[in-house]
Amino acid sequence: MHIHKLIYSQILIFLSVVTIIGCNSTDNKESTITEKKDSVLVDSSMVVNEETALTDTPKVDSFEIIVVQCANGYEYSMHNYDFNPVVEKELNKFENIKVKPFPLKTLMGVAYQGVFDKKYCPPIIEKVDVDFLILTRFDKGYDVLNGNQMKWGYELRIVNTETLEQVNTISTYDLNDYSEIEIHIQENIEKLKNDIEKLK
Repeated sequence: MHIHKLIYSQILIFLSVVTIIGCNSTDNKESTITEKKDSVLVDSSMVVNEETALTDTPKVDSFEIIVVQCANGYEYSMHNYDFNPVVEKELNKFENIKVKPFPLKTLMGVAYQGVFDKKYCPPIIEKVDVDFLILTRFDKGYDVLNGNQMKWGYELRIVNTETLEQVNTISTYDLNDYSEIEIHIQENIEKLKNDIEKLK
């Protein structure tokens, strides 16, 4: 009988020890699981933030533009002077600007020659689907008699086709040669782009 009590108490002690050890190991497992969950939560929040950062990148507005034929360029073009292609080429270098070719067929019957003010733009705007018109002109008429001695200059205007707001942009005067106009356009094309973006 005494032996049975001894065996019984040993079993109780053994079970108690196993239970205590088991409880401790369960606590350790739970704390490890909690730590893993915490780290997963931290990692997932970091992933969410990265995705948010990617989607929050500001979108750059893009614009479609037509450069209207030079307002007083007829006489100049007869002598092979036309800076509109330079304006178009330089603007097309910007990713957010698409210069459409001048739509001669679409604008048949529309008065687009001699246009250098917004009040003459509505008939053009009705026929084309663009965000801006660029109006161009030489600063004075072509001097046939003194072509070799004349001074050169040009002016550009931007017209917002939606609001009809217009702004003067790059220009220059008193240059000694036509080629200086093209150089001036190339050097100042960033200002023209910025003026377009301000007028949106």
